Formats: sequence, structure tokens, C-alpha cells
Amino acid sequence: MIYQKIHNNYSYIINKKTSKVIILWLLFLIISFILFIIISLKYEYNIYNSYFGYIKKIDNSFYTIVYIQKDKISELSTSTLLVDDLEYDFEIVSISDEYFVNDNELCYEVILNLNLKEKYLIENNIINIILKNDKTTIYQELKKGLKKWKG
Repeated sequence: MIYQKIHNNYSYIINKKTSKVIILWLLFLIISFILFIIISLKYEYNIYNSYFGYIKKIDNSFYTIVYIQKDKISELSTSTLLVDDLEYDFEIVSISDEYFVNDNELCYEVILNLNLKEKYLIENNIINIILKNDKTTIYQELKKGLKKWKG
């Protein structure tokens, strides 16, 4: 037989040399995977949620009304509220019992008491509210996503 049978020739299999390109490619993949793990555990960043709200006058006071998703309401008390890149202290006045469906998500009406500037205090004025949440990592967000996906 001219060609040797590779599947029965153990000495050929053991002594066969692996291509340097394959070794370099595997080394690159392993180093990239390790770097991804390190970055996902150590790098921290803030998550921002943007909402539109409107100003309403109730009992001679101005309040901001915002519609927030059901799962984001618990994060509201720990968030920092920003309007035009300025931080504002806020107080949750009430959360409605009724819900609204927006893009297949349940939203509740939340009434906030803000100390806004005079230029914003116009009835039915629409403002962009940004909620800055606590710092998180990629690992923590992947963990939350898997919990939500799992059920």
C-alpha cells in the first residue's frame, strides 16, 4: 500500500506537527477570552434610562408626571435624576394603581416632586428626564439578563 493508514498508525499521529498558524490562532482566542472575562468583571459603568415627562399643576404646586416600566420602578428610588445635565433631588409623590401598555410593556404613572427651574414650570411642558442608575459591570448585566431570560 502506497499511503499509510493514519487511523491505525499511532506513531504518525503522535509525531505529527501542528501548524504554527493554528497554534497562534488558538493562543489569540485564549488570550482574548481571558481579557474579556477580566474586563467584564472589573470595568464599571452607569446605566442611563431616558423618559419623557410633563409638568402638571396640582393644588397650586407643579409636579412632574412620568410613565415608567414596571420593572424599573424599584430602581427609581436609588437613581439620580438629571434634566439638561443638571442633577435634581426628587420625591416620589405617588405611583398609580392603573397601568398602561406601551410597546408591549406595562407602564405606571409616577408623580414626582422636583425643584425645577422657573423656565420649566409651565403646565403641560414636556421635559426629558434621565435617570442615572448605580454603577454596574458587564458580568452583573449578563447575570440579570440570564435570570430574566430563564424565567
